Amino acid sequence: MLPRLFARILVGCAALNLGFSLAAPAAVYPFRHNLPPTLEPQAAGQLTVQTLASGRTESLLSLSGLTPQTAYMAHYHALGAQPGASACDSDGPVTLGFPAFKADAQGRASVKLSAAPNVLAGNAGAYVNVHLASDPASVPLCAAVLKVAVLNGKAAPVNAKAAPAPVSLQKISIIDNAFRPPTLSIKVGDTVTWTHDGQITHNVKSTTAAGPQSGDLHHGDTYSFTFKQAGTYLFYCSYHEGMSGTITVTNR
Repeated sequence: MLPRLFARILVGCAALNLGFSLAAPAAVYPFRHNLPPTLEPQAAGQLTVQTLASGRTESLLSLSGLTPQTAYMAHYHALGAQPGASACDSDGPVTLGFPAFKADAQGRASVKLSAAPNVLAGNAGAYVNVHLASDPASVPLCAAVLKVAVLNGKAAPVNAKAAPAPVSLQKISIIDNAFRPPTLSIKVGDTVTWTHDGQITHNVKSTTAAGPQSGDLHHGDTYSFTFKQAGTYLFYCSYHEGMSGTITVTNR
């Protein structure tokens, strides 16, 4: 009985250890040659990124075609603001460095980096540059991890959305027998608030069903209306002849 129980415990422990060693499928990103064709023309490679079950990110550089016996360095960069067809063009800041390395006699190199969870999350690990150690401005290779598009003149992840146009809040004062100001020009989506600063009862009505239609307003009351369609809106107080105004609404 005991040997059988011991065997079951061993099997259970092995299964538990196996579960902890499982990792998400690796993602592979090719390096592009980043220098004029006459400089290190054979430089190539790939970046393999895998998230382990522990949550750590493991990155492996597999490079070839480098200058033999030459020192290099590599860094993760966050997504920068410069527009371009690739994250490599965005000119982002360094977020994490790989261990320094040297190409072997055949111009090959293999470098591994392990990062804590979330260090490269979001835009922080947008791309990897490989630099010459003697000249960091010389970048033979770059691997884009994040796919980007250009929004509002800046690089952004492809799943990002352009910021909505700002919504304006406009105010009109209701005084006895007049609106101040009597005319406004706004954009679709803007909200206008009428504030009753007079002493007698007023309201805000529109000649179109799509315009404002308030109830009776007394001193200190407010009424707000958001304009959702472009057009010219005549508004008025139904109690006082000649008490009117105009709001012009244009598309953004």
